[in-house]
Amino acid sequence: MILLAAIRPDDWNLPLFLHILGAMTLVGTLGLVTASLVGAWRGGSVATVRLGFRSLLMAALPAWIVLRVSAEWLVSEENLDEDAPGWVDVGYMTSDTTFLLLIVATVCAGIAARRAARGEGGGGGLNRAVVVLVAISLVAYVVAIWAMATKPS
Repeated sequence: MILLAAIRPDDWNLPLFLHILGAMTLVGTLGLVTASLVGAWRGGSVATVRLGFRSLLMAALPAWIVLRVSAEWLVSEENLDEDAPGWVDVGYMTSDTTFLLLIVATVCAGIAARRAARGEGGGGGLNRAVVVLVAISLVAYVVAIWAMATKPS
């Protein structure tokens, strides 16, 4: 299998690069969101809540779009449309499910940031909800990264 990876067609380089770039940006951004919102509910400032919201809105969601579009591009380049291996299915399930979690987390983080800016409390419960949703997404992405890297089936 290693030899096959070394001789892949050059047409796959750009979509593969974009897919990995989107995935790494997404996972890194979710780590930033988790760190900032955990800090926010432990007595952080309004800026940390706002950082978590803006990171989700301006980095995580666009990174997910790059990840998903480049994944579809790769699937069509490799002609995996009809009989996709299991690791591709893991990627599809992970990305589709976590997109819903990211949307809900972004809405909750926006509400928490608005409440924090108005001085209505830091949105502690909402911050915790966002951290839980993002943590679930991170665990799912670690599983997907494992599946993409090892290609078990």
